[in-house]
Amino acid sequence: AGGMARILARIFKGRVSRVAIISRSLEKAKLFSRSLGIDYASLDSVGEFDVIVLTPPPNALPEVVRRISPRLRAGSLLVDISSVKLGVIDEIASILPREVEYLSIHPLFGSRARRLPGNVVVLIPVRGSSYLRIIRSLFESAGLRVVESTPEEHDRIMAYVQVAHHLSYLSLALTLWNCLGSERARRFATRSLRRTFAMFELFHDNLRVIREIATLNRYGAESIEYLKRMLDRLAGGDPGAWAEVEKALRELSRP
Repeated sequence: AGGMARILARIFKGRVSRVAIISRSLEKAKLFSRSLGIDYASLDSVGEFDVIVLTPPPNALPEVVRRISPRLRAGSLLVDISSVKLGVIDEIASILPREVEYLSIHPLFGSRARRLPGNVVVLIPVRGSSYLRIIRSLFESAGLRVVESTPEEHDRIMAYVQVAHHLSYLSLALTLWNCLGSERARRFATRSLRRTFAMFELFHDNLRVIREIATLNRYGAESIEYLKRMLDRLAGGDPGAWAEVEKALRELSRP
């Protein structure tokens, strides 16, 4: 009964026969489902459904799977949403009954996203493929771009797309705050820095998740070391680095 559940309910509503919200609090599930115009159900009823999508943080997923596993019916599909796959997937797969299929997904957009078309969702089939075409079709019908991957490829790429990306912004925030203070940084802010301040607000609202990703992704340290080397090359005036960054900016800024 959170932000990502709200987005998923928008995608599934009207495209499948029944969508229901399940929460630890039945009262919360009732209120949430009423606001979306969908059904609600209790934890004991998960066996009624073909597909169960779990939306808690990665470190809470194994315990939730442990609680619901005895109630899942053979041939159903468990879907988790997590920003880090290695370690998390292994633990869940070891708990989940063998007769239950398993798909791990990662929507590459936040729970506050208002427009879905053009955004990306990553699908990682872990066990079984009976539902894969259907799930892919549901996301594509909502305008999402679907990418299939493996746990290792996903985490290695996300180390750069998320960990290095996030920590570069957080390091800048600390530098500005420690060396200038918030008042002077704002008073002397350039137009581009004002745009960066908007990113700081977004990161502040998602700091728990950002910290979790940086801690759990086993390739995160590798991406940060590379980021440091690029900073040192640019700061040292390396002509090769400046030539490379000109090409990188040109290619990465293409629509």
